[in-house]
Amino acid sequence: MDEKYAFAPARRQGLLFQAALALIFGSASLLSLFLTFRTPIGLEFIFFLMAALVAAAFVPWAIYRWLALRGAVYLVERNGLRIRWGLRLEEIPMSSVRWVRSEADVRRQLGQRLPMPLGALPGAILGTRQLADKTVLDYLASDFSKMVLVATDERVFILSPEKVEDFLYLIQRLLELGTISPWQRRSQNPTFILGEIGRNRAARLLLGSGLIGSLALLTWVSLLIPKLDEVYLGYFAEEATPAAFLLLLPLVNSFFYLVDAFGGLYFYRRSLLPFTSDGVQGLSSAPFGRIFAYLLWGCSLLTTIFFYFAISFMIDVG
Repeated sequence: MDEKYAFAPARRQGLLFQAALALIFGSASLLSLFLTFRTPIGLEFIFFLMAALVAAAFVPWAIYRWLALRGAVYLVERNGLRIRWGLRLEEIPMSSVRWVRSEADVRRQLGQRLPMPLGALPGAILGTRQLADKTVLDYLASDFSKMVLVATDERVFILSPEKVEDFLYLIQRLLELGTISPWQRRSQNPTFILGEIGRNRAARLLLGSGLIGSLALLTWVSLLIPKLDEVYLGYFAEEATPAAFLLLLPLVNSFFYLVDAFGGLYFYRRSLLPFTSDGVQGLSSAPFGRIFAYLLWGCSLLTTIFFYFAISFMIDVG
C-alpha cells in the first residue's frame, strides 16, 4: 500500500471570506486615498494618508491567505503525512503519529473547546497554542467545524480536511499497517525562509534596496508637496492637478514593491523545497526559482528608479 492520497482542506467558506477581506481593505484604502486628495495639507491629510497606507498593507496579507488556502493540501501515504500551506511545509513520519481524532470527539472527552490561535478567521485558522500540560497545538486549518487532531511525538497538528471521515479512516488504517521506509522529520516555515534570505547576501541587498528606495521616494514626495501648488500628471495633460495627487506615484510604487517582494518569496521558497509540488520527494526547479526571485526583487528597485525620473520630469514641467 504505497499509494499517495491528497486531501484538500475545506475551502469554499474560507476563500469567500478572505476574498471579502481583501475587497474591504482595498475599498477602505481607495476611499481613504480619495479623501486624502480632497483634504488640505495638515493633520487631517496625514490621518487619511496613514489610513490608506494601513488598509493597503492588509490587502497583500488577505491575498496571501487566499492563495495559501487555494494551494493547501494534506498528502497522506504509508510512510507519513505531508502538509503544504502557503510558505509552510511539514513532513511528518507516520512512525511519530500517536493517534488521530476529530475535534468533536476530543471536545466531548475534555468537556470544553480547544483554544483557538489569535486572529483565527475562516480560511486561516493558523498559529499555535499551548495547553496547561505544555502540549503544543499547531493549527493548519480552514474550517472550525471540520477540524481533525493528529498527535505526534512533539506536538498536535490540527487540520481541516474536506472529507473528515475518509481522512480519519485512512490515517488509522496506515497506523495499523506500519511504515516501510521511515522518513526524517522535516519542517519549513516563513521564519525559516526569512532566515535563509537573511543569510543570502544578494537577496538581502535586493530586498533591502527596494524597501529603502520605496520609503525614500515616498518621503521625498511628501516633502515636495507643500512646496508645490499644482503638477501636471502626464506628457499631454492640459490641466494641472493639486500637488497632493503626486503621492499616487510613490504609493503605486510601494504596491509594486509588495507584489514583487511576495512573488519573490514564493519562488525563493520553491528553491528550498525538499520535495516537488506533487508531494513526491526529489529534485525541484531550485535554480530557476531563485533566479525568478532575484528578477522580481530587482524589478522592484528598477521600478522605483523609473518613478523617480517620472516625478522629476513632472516637477520640471510644472
